[in-house]
Amino acid sequence: MKRSDTGKPHGTGLAPRGALLRDVGESGMIELLRQKYGGAARPGELPIGDDAAVVRVPGARAVLSTDLLIEGTHFSLAYFRPEEVGGRALSANLSDLAAMGADPVCYLVALAAPPGTPVATVDAIFRGMATAARPSGIRLVGGDTCRGERLTLCLTVVGAVGSGKPVSRAGARPGDLLYVTGSPGWSRLGLALLRGGRPPRPSGWRREAMRAHLAPTARWREGRAAARSGAVAAMIDVSDGILTDLSHLLERDGLGAVLAEESFPVSRSFRAASAALGVDPLVAFLGGGEDYELLMAVRPAHRPGFLRAARAFPSGATPVGAVTKAPGIRVRRADGSWLEGAALPSGFGHFPPPKRRFR
Repeated sequence: MKRSDTGKPHGTGLAPRGALLRDVGESGMIELLRQKYGGAARPGELPIGDDAAVVRVPGARAVLSTDLLIEGTHFSLAYFRPEEVGGRALSANLSDLAAMGADPVCYLVALAAPPGTPVATVDAIFRGMATAARPSGIRLVGGDTCRGERLTLCLTVVGAVGSGKPVSRAGARPGDLLYVTGSPGWSRLGLALLRGGRPPRPSGWRREAMRAHLAPTARWREGRAAARSGAVAAMIDVSDGILTDLSHLLERDGLGAVLAEESFPVSRSFRAASAALGVDPLVAFLGGGEDYELLMAVRPAHRPGFLRAARAFPSGATPVGAVTKAPGIRVRRADGSWLEGAALPSGFGHFPPPKRRFR
């Protein structure tokens, strides 16, 4: 959630009377709702503004998150199979629990669908969720169904943090090392590939790109291990692109970051796929979203402990830069040049960028 930085109170106090969503943007809308309706957090809790909310329950802290997936916005049945829709929906929500270092517990599903939707399609969606749920043991406990103009899923996931502490987006400091799991950017390439038609028998980079977009893996094992290591100061999942989500990681403390292109986990096959699809590999890596990898800020003094924990990460972890005291994100290219400001790739946003921000 981004704070607005210009303007004076009008109308609601956060936006002028008659403002539209495109005027305030997604972050501005969330900030408006947070300030007007968000409940006060009790000690040890985290309210609106992180990957998930944390509330106290007897003996532990519950971690809750909810997410929408709408046909035509988040997925297309032209190239998604129903099982993949369900699996991806649950993985996206599990990723929010992973970013808090929580243990998955249960999930609820609200489904809206046109009356002409085949029952077999709905069954396949839930089968995909069940398959994605199996490794973590998270279980379906309820939900709701209703008629809708297009297929829509709303999932709510519940996790728990016992004796340890959840890892929030806040907490990074200048000098912290930035690590990312896996290989962000493949989902962006997968989407570019699928928009041209789903290959019938993909192999090589086509198979890897398709898998990244259609069946991402939530890094709940990595998130839990990172939190328990005590070495991670702040963490966020990469759902809107590295640059966008990194800005969320830094904004509360007014910090910046320097990233080094030569350290990015970009393979030869990634570069080959980018070239074949006409996508700049740096744009795909930094601006691509829906990877559901984890971006972590690690204290330099705790780096050995983090590296010990990271040995058990199925995805691995790669250092990509460091946190700076000066605001703003800068990227040092392999040739020594710099990218910053408007030259940086933009990540995903549900509404066009606002013309101005309000507070």
